[in-house]
Amino acid sequence: MVLPHNKDMENIEHIKRLNDQLIEKRLVWTKSDYALLSGKGTVHGRMLGFLSTGAANREKLWKQGRIIFGYGYKTYTDRDFTRPYLVWVLFSPMSIFETEPQRYEKVFASLQPLISQEKGPFTNRKLTYALTSPLTEAKYYQIPEQFTDGKLIYVSAMYVYPDIHDQIVLGIIPIIIAPDISKEIMPVPEEFF
Repeated sequence: MVLPHNKDMENIEHIKRLNDQLIEKRLVWTKSDYALLSGKGTVHGRMLGFLSTGAANREKLWKQGRIIFGYGYKTYTDRDFTRPYLVWVLFSPMSIFETEPQRYEKVFASLQPLISQEKGPFTNRKLTYALTSPLTEAKYYQIPEQFTDGKLIYVSAMYVYPDIHDQIVLGIIPIIIAPDISKEIMPVPEEFF
């Protein structure tokens, strides 16, 4: 999915268009479409979903969530990309990030010293773990305001399902969220829109 870079208005129009398409698609999607979108479209996905506490809410996420921009900053390139894998994402429900998603890059730059080290100072140890650990279950972990210029920004580790997503290109990406329904976030598969 190509992000319009030249104007803030184009960014918000892009998100609005994706959300409008999502509403239209919900009218025609079948149960099997929702299973595929929620990562349960294959035997491997169903097995992983069975073992995951958030799997039951992923379908609800697609039925009731909204699309926003997030910022993918980390994944494991040594993993087998034929199976689901984790991508760490910074995201915010604040509308300023719909018009100016490039703001995530500044937040990422302020977090880079924590991300690049094995262990952070004692005061930032939980944050460093949420930002970097492959064992993390970071879901809506709030980034302290000292790193975000006072904006509400979260980090979550999300699963990418290769049977419905192309390999995720790190940087600004559309994701679907529904914080009242699920602590899961998911990338928006380009082929559905």
